[in-house]
Amino acid sequence: MPAKTIEAIRGLERDRFRAMVDGDGAVLDALLAENVSYVHTNGKRETKRQFIDAITAGRRRYRQIEIQSQDVVLAGRDSCLVSGRALIEMESKNGALVFPIAYTAIHVQSGGQWQLLALQATRIALE
Repeated sequence: MPAKTIEAIRGLERDRFRAMVDGDGAVLDALLAENVSYVHTNGKRETKRQFIDAITAGRRRYRQIEIQSQDVVLAGRDSCLVSGRALIEMESKNGALVFPIAYTAIHVQSGGQWQLLALQATRIALE
């Protein structure tokens, strides 16, 4: 069971990043808990609605998100902790931005469905 759960969480992380790149608000809506706390690399905290709206309205455009490493740890029956690194490519007013991040995500299971409850991302130095 734990290996199956860990693979499910890895899949949800891939799905979330793909939805961010694709601007898919419906997928993001399903993957994020109603009370999600999403903290970006600049320290800005967003609610679920703020996060999804910024992506679907085109105010935040992700070109690519590449997972570089990812550790998933079961933190009880209904929660998982993900610590990972990813390379982010975004569109900005001044052109493309490419930067690596370290992130911590907490997924919880409610009603048989896993959802992202919290995310904290930090920019890191290029290695």
